[in-house]
Amino acid sequence: MRSFKAASTTIPLSTWPAAFWALLVAQEELSGGQSDVPELRALSSGPRAALLLRMVAGLDFPHAAGVLGVSEATYRFALQRALQQLGEGGISYAVLGALRERLHRQVKTLPESRTASLAALRAAVLEDAPEAPPPVVEPVSPIWRRLGWGLLVLLGLGFAATFWTPAPVLAPGGTEALPVEAAPPRAPATSDQVTHPDYAQLAAPGDEPVAADLALLSWIASSESAGNVGARADTSGSVPPEPPVPDDAPTAFQDLPQPQRALLVPLAGAWPGLEAPIRRRLQSNAAHWLALDPAQREALAARMLAWDALAAAERAQRRGPFAAWQALSQVERERLRAVFAERAAMSPEQRQAQRDEFEALPADQRQEWWLGPEIGAGFAQLRPLFAFVPEGERTALLSLLRALSPQARADLALLARRLPANQRESLRRDLMAAPPAEREALIRARLER
Repeated sequence: MRSFKAASTTIPLSTWPAAFWALLVAQEELSGGQSDVPELRALSSGPRAALLLRMVAGLDFPHAAGVLGVSEATYRFALQRALQQLGEGGISYAVLGALRERLHRQVKTLPESRTASLAALRAAVLEDAPEAPPPVVEPVSPIWRRLGWGLLVLLGLGFAATFWTPAPVLAPGGTEALPVEAAPPRAPATSDQVTHPDYAQLAAPGDEPVAADLALLSWIASSESAGNVGARADTSGSVPPEPPVPDDAPTAFQDLPQPQRALLVPLAGAWPGLEAPIRRRLQSNAAHWLALDPAQREALAARMLAWDALAAAERAQRRGPFAAWQALSQVERERLRAVFAERAAMSPEQRQAQRDEFEALPADQRQEWWLGPEIGAGFAQLRPLFAFVPEGERTALLSLLRALSPQARADLALLARRLPANQRESLRRDLMAAPPAEREALIRARLER
């Protein structure tokens, strides 16, 4: 709770669940401990975490992979391994389904004492109260344990001595072969680098500081036109080229270009079963890697090694702003890069004055600017449309909003305020089901009723 409170002030609201789960599963009791649930005792910690994130937390594959800091293909393999281990332990799907229901009931029907304890902990964290010191446990005298270990060592030495024979003495002029040394550890395979779950973020290090201030920059950019921003700051020379994104990655692995197949060969068997966005992202990673020169590849590989050495909680905290950055259109990113460059040319006092003015806004308004300058400016009017929207549908709905023209978004905001809750849900379903080219006409028709 304390770590999440500190992290939540710097990441978008939409990434809070994943960041919290990442902090939770990184706790030593979960990452290294044994389960006291009989059905889960046969699982090792990695597959168990993969299963529980899916079964109890209800996360989809991309979000669960992000929580664990692995690629989606690796997460799917861990989940498959968990089911295999359960099957070997005699746990059927029926037993697993019953376990899921039992765990859900256990979470939803906590004893009043536990609920009160959690509420007290949460209140203490929100008030920044000091953490209570752990209870002091009197150490148990280790003398008997040491005696037992000493006897065991003596018995082991005596047993080993029965097999010992002195080494033969070399004759004069004789030779003896040197011991074979173990081969040095191999560098990470290129395939591992191309399928790295945070490839896009590590391939564009110059974008991370922009993404970290996305909300502030969106708020500043909303009052400026794209043309004026571009005229004042030219960032074309400082922004690395973005990885090329193919229109659609082939479903059949053999249809990929040969150089990309060589990089993605570990996924050859799983390729047809991957979702289309994942195939496009992996092919984009491979195309980007192939376009780099040796020095750039070496620098990117070094960034990956440094990134993987970070704590899981820190990686999760830094993923949030970049995920919000990736959701923006290319035009919005260029606007924000320009504003970032413009701020860099300001004096420290001017930059701080802008930040102080932004921080004075209510917290919910600051969160809306993580959606970018186009949607963030009018999201307060669109908020009724997002009430009680399932987590799995929000990304698609945001993409729908970004594809609409400003006038269509204004009409939709007006329509959302007029409709009761049940009709807003019907409108959402109709918009998602309609072809993209017909959505604006649908909004106008509903508005004219």
